[in-house]
Amino acid sequence: MTEKSPWVEIIGPCHRAASFARALGWTESEVKEAAASLTVLELLTDDGVLLYPAFQVWEGRLVPGLTQVLQVLNTGTKGLWTWAQWLNTRVHDESGEEAPSAIEQLREGHLDEVLLDARHTAWAWSS
Repeated sequence: MTEKSPWVEIIGPCHRAASFARALGWTESEVKEAAASLTVLELLTDDGVLLYPAFQVWEGRLVPGLTQVLQVLNTGTKGLWTWAQWLNTRVHDESGEEAPSAIEQLREGHLDEVLLDARHTAWAWSS
């Protein structure tokens, strides 16, 4: 039996291009173009499989603001798996309480706060 990757717990379920396209009502070609332009997050596995984290889709659409956040994260590191972890991991806030993940905050409409956090994080990654 194959041991489950820790990334499964961190990132959650993922799609391949065809199922990601269906989830959004797009074509596979549109998915590839979106990945190339950093409109969506595309991850390459060690064995050459392209995956699209399911957390990017909310109610049949891309999470609002995701593209802007991906473009900011790109200024700090080209590590797409790092971006996926940053987007989908809950951290503790100043009070010690578990705060919503960046992707959850985007779903709730908190783009400005997420962009600010993304800028700080990208700066730290690039230092």
